Amino acid sequence: MFENKVVVVNGGTGGIGKEVVRFFCREGASVHFTGRDSDKGAQVESECDGKAHFYEVHNENPEEIESFFKTLENDGHPIDILFNNAGVLSIGMGPLSRVKLDDWSQLIAVNQTAIFLYMKYALAVMSKQKHGVVINNAAILGNDKVNPMLPAYSGTKAAVVAMTQSTALRFANQGIRVNCISPGPTETDLAIKAYGGKENYEKQSQGHPRGSYGKPSEIAEVVLFLASDKASYINGAEIVVDGGYSLK
Repeated sequence: MFENKVVVVNGGTGGIGKEVVRFFCREGASVHFTGRDSDKGAQVESECDGKAHFYEVHNENPEEIESFFKTLENDGHPIDILFNNAGVLSIGMGPLSRVKLDDWSQLIAVNQTAIFLYMKYALAVMSKQKHGVVINNAAILGNDKVNPMLPAYSGTKAAVVAMTQSTALRFANQGIRVNCISPGPTETDLAIKAYGGKENYEKQSQGHPRGSYGKPSEIAEVVLFLASDKASYINGAEIVVDGGYSLK
């Protein structure tokens, strides 16, 4: 489905991002993905038969993000699809009165500023090509499910939804689509840590309407659909992927 397509994945060494990298490679794409851990990056590369290429990028550092895109440009790579995925959750938890300024700044840097920068550089390429797809990873906490203990995190994810919608409108007549997904609780290291460990995560997941939280593969399937021509009339949308969790 994605033969000869070039895909960029922000945060592809674990969880949802790793599954998206693997799925795109399985469908014939060439995937350039970023992350902080070179060992994990090498492991993902080894699972993708030479179709995945890892770049060590620390998303709180704007210069490293810019350097990554310059490397792609210098190597002559187009950008057909961007999956803007990486985020942090475990810092800045609790009511705003307990959130430290340093934690707030890191949340903004990774969950919001990095998303903006990946979009900025990818869209510059896509505008010249007159085609492209951007998919941002928001969260149901940014719009559909209120949690009184996560106002800082929720604020960054609400910003992702708003940036998605505004950017989609701006580029709609240039052959570029911009959407976001808002996953519910999903079995990733980030989520398990936020729930205080595997045991409590599994206990809490039993309260989901279907009796279990999501798997990264279930989210990846939606990302690939949005990136495909089958979703050609979907633009500026927030796609909630939570199995009905936000309806509770």
